[in-house]
Amino acid sequence: MLKFSHHGKSLSLKPGEAWTPPVEIPTYHDAPAIEMQEVVSAVHAGQPWRKVVASHYAKKNPWLYETVTSTKRDLFFRQHPPKAGAKVLDIGSGWGQIALPLARETKAEVVALEPTPERLAFIKAAASQERVEKSMYFLQADFFDVNFASNFDLITCVGVLEWVPKFRAGSPRDVQIDFLSLARKALAPEGKLVIGIENRLGLKYLLGTPDDHINAANISVFDETLAQEKWLKQSNQSLRSFTFTRAELENLLREAGFKHMDFYAAFPDYKVPEQILPVGKETNEHLAKGVFIPEHNGVTGQPLAIQDELKSHYRSLAQLGIASDFAPSFFVSASG
Repeated sequence: MLKFSHHGKSLSLKPGEAWTPPVEIPTYHDAPAIEMQEVVSAVHAGQPWRKVVASHYAKKNPWLYETVTSTKRDLFFRQHPPKAGAKVLDIGSGWGQIALPLARETKAEVVALEPTPERLAFIKAAASQERVEKSMYFLQADFFDVNFASNFDLITCVGVLEWVPKFRAGSPRDVQIDFLSLARKALAPEGKLVIGIENRLGLKYLLGTPDDHINAANISVFDETLAQEKWLKQSNQSLRSFTFTRAELENLLREAGFKHMDFYAAFPDYKVPEQILPVGKETNEHLAKGVFIPEHNGVTGQPLAIQDELKSHYRSLAQLGIASDFAPSFFVSASG
């Protein structure tokens, strides 16, 4: 039984059940709602969910297709699995790329928290098809609006932290700290928060690759003040999506009350990771040997035309002992 409150109202769910709020809130969509409803209907009708996603997106939106169906998405959690019987909260579950394999492979009790109704409906339909529905709870909500009666052994926040200020008023940094503080309070004493996020100083971004969130180059690589100034001048909008350097992310987590952090470099990124290495000596030694995984544009998935330049710079930075701080993405495991 999952007990929680939403805007102060006490609620509960049995395993396999879903809850939706009486009033929907603005949410992120990576595909049209009506299109996703068609996908969900097809899965409910018995068509294998991977084939349904392929039929809708493999040609029309191959990057979305890859990020939804790739078995690479949960690599970090296969390398660092939760303990047996763990209680897991997956914040911003998306299409279930982490929640589903955690429920399937680790036998964890997983709460899929996703504010976009069509996405949550897809996760539930896919979970039913994979016969892991009874190991899961499906909650359509904004994390800020929910209070859980019991704490979690693992909270996942993959591709979420950078988007949090987009749908909430206030200073982006303050909103992100508040989010992290709430996550810390929702953890069990020995629990961990795992974040997957792009690196503001990722080498490909420094070399002019567009940012994954605003699809613009040479803006998000700068600190908040200058990035805001440049984005306002270019778009006449306030910048609400922020990524960080390793040091900045560590400071955010400390301000939110976390005491222990382990950083990992993800190549080619956290979306479809092929290699995840501890930040520091191990990553630097690896890159110093010239071992290189081709990188891509995080908006489109298209291979970059600067692979030789990236490889050369990584090798030089590795010889200086600092290459890991220029990795395209980080995973962070935080506790305490």
